[in-house]
Amino acid sequence: MKIIGKAVGLIFLVFLLSSCQSSESEESEDVSPEDEADQSQVQPADESIETGEGNDESKTEQTINDEMGESGEEQSNNEDQEESSSEENIETAGSYSDFDESPNYFVESHTYDSGHEFLTAFLIDRNEGSGIQFDERLHTSLIESDPSEQNIFESFSDLSTKWPTLEIYFDAEENELSTTTAQTTLFYDSLIGISDLYGIEEIQFFNAESEQDITVAQRLVDAPIIVKDERGETRGYYTIYDAHLEQTLFLPGGVLDESIVDVNDELLSFPETIEAMGTVENEATFYGSAIVEGLEVVDASYENGVASVEYVMDETHVTEADRIVFERAIQLAALDFHASELYLVNDTLKENVKYPLIEQ
Repeated sequence: MKIIGKAVGLIFLVFLLSSCQSSESEESEDVSPEDEADQSQVQPADESIETGEGNDESKTEQTINDEMGESGEEQSNNEDQEESSSEENIETAGSYSDFDESPNYFVESHTYDSGHEFLTAFLIDRNEGSGIQFDERLHTSLIESDPSEQNIFESFSDLSTKWPTLEIYFDAEENELSTTTAQTTLFYDSLIGISDLYGIEEIQFFNAESEQDITVAQRLVDAPIIVKDERGETRGYYTIYDAHLEQTLFLPGGVLDESIVDVNDELLSFPETIEAMGTVENEATFYGSAIVEGLEVVDASYENGVASVEYVMDETHVTEADRIVFERAIQLAALDFHASELYLVNDTLKENVKYPLIEQ
């Protein structure tokens, strides 16, 4: 019985152990799916973290690229700005300085004895003052240039312009306005020449009764004087030196032996006039050219009342006095065309000088 009891006990123990192993196996099988589930849940999280690190690296690279791009753009912009600035500096360094001369020009006339005849020479100058009216400048020019012994121009009672007509009123008796034959010619040469250089086209004389019927300088004036007809055609100006005045004066080409027409007998254009002024027909004559050695006209033009002369000069030969004479001669030449403006462009000094001329 004891043996049987032990055997039963052993069988029960084996059964119990077997049951325990089975239970552990079931628990092991039950836990594995959960662990796998947990691991499957953790694994995507790890992959997400790795992906996040990849994104951060991608973002960092993008940021660096953006910063490098911005830096490159800034550098490019800076280079463009520096290049633009450099170009502007080069342009500025090569640009011309602009100057505006006073619009208040004055024309004077002077009698010059050439040795065989008396000629009327002209001079132009400018006053830096402001507010000087046209009539005042013209009146001053006529009075200061009066070649008559009676100072006829001082006998004006009134002088005014109704553009382009000059009206002169006299109160003086006619005998006070008389001159010698020689003075008559010089008087009208001065009056007509100065009026033309101010752009006047017609002159009217009036007596004390405001009638156009008066004798002035031995000439009965009962009709308007047409300036162009009286003066005749002229082109260019040539120089003479007046030792008494210590001034260089200018004679119009029309009263000299200089050509004022081309081969087709047409009046010289402005560019042709400037070219002709560079030489004189007779080198042994008493007058000379205002374009001295060392001065060279590069270009000349005239369009819509605006004259332009471009020139170069040798600074070792051309003096300041030479330049002044040249500039005055060119101004007078432009006034013969009734130019409203003249531009003198000095390519050597890089200067562009504007000269206001006839007020239109």
